[in-house]
Amino acid sequence: MYGKTICSIVFFIFLVASFSIYMGTVDPRPYFYLLQSQPNGASSPCSSSGKPLRVFMYDLPRKFNIAMMDPHSSDVEPITGKNLPSWPQTSGIKRQHSVEYWLMASLLNGGEDENEAIRVFDPDLADVFYVPFFSSLSFNTHGKNMTDPDTEFDRLLQVELMEFLENSKYWNRSGGKDHVIPMTHPNAFRFLRQQVNASILIVVDFGRYSKDMARLSKDVVSPYVHVVESLNEEGDDGMGDPFEARTTLLYFRGNTVRKDEGKIRLRLEKLLAGNSDVHFEKSVATTQNIKVVSYYYFYISGFRSLRESPCS
Repeated sequence: MYGKTICSIVFFIFLVASFSIYMGTVDPRPYFYLLQSQPNGASSPCSSSGKPLRVFMYDLPRKFNIAMMDPHSSDVEPITGKNLPSWPQTSGIKRQHSVEYWLMASLLNGGEDENEAIRVFDPDLADVFYVPFFSSLSFNTHGKNMTDPDTEFDRLLQVELMEFLENSKYWNRSGGKDHVIPMTHPNAFRFLRQQVNASILIVVDFGRYSKDMARLSKDVVSPYVHVVESLNEEGDDGMGDPFEARTTLLYFRGNTVRKDEGKIRLRLEKLLAGNSDVHFEKSVATTQNIKVVSYYYFYISGFRSLRESPCS
């Protein structure tokens, strides 16, 4: 059961990320309407029944999620797809770890049987339970330097969340094994990670996790949401498709020595460098050269198309 569930979550996250990477200041609703419009009869490649993954999303107090984006958000009014704050354009590097927001937005704007995952309001009907704690945004917002006094607020949020979950019969029923927790920043949830090591974690790599906590057999590796502005469907001059006009298939320009002395990156460089349609360079990436030359910008933790196409 858990194998099919994780496979469905993987496919769902990649669909969500494929839409989220093209957004600046974003009202997510139009994009998820597009995501819902799949051909009749389309089903998950991970599901033998063709049924969507049924997700129960906990209704956490706003301080665990959108209050970090909008401090004036009230706990009185239920959060819906209509009153969900847009992702801010000025978020900078925070956007890179914003999958936690897009998953929440997708569930709030979803509901059709054709979707890869649908939100259910009866927890007894759920296949998995989504915990909408913006753990990465919490780290980036509350004491990013790890020694700031605000770091204590990040720790207290984690403590309070665990108290909430431990009082849930659904958490206790499975020991958290069917609970999905986003943790894409390498320092997210750093105080109480060991208390959620049985859960399905959404990460971008396993670099800072022990093997008894995070591993491919139970967790989901999510793509980064890129911070490069995407090109419009038409070029600046209104003529032609800038995506088709690019001359390079895959582009990497960045630090090649990170984590374990860069062993993985060096191996990738040997595999990719020298191919006529690949640019792999140890240097510093800039927005302009990525936008101009490449079909795809290569993140070592995953590569993303810079064009709006979930199947690219």
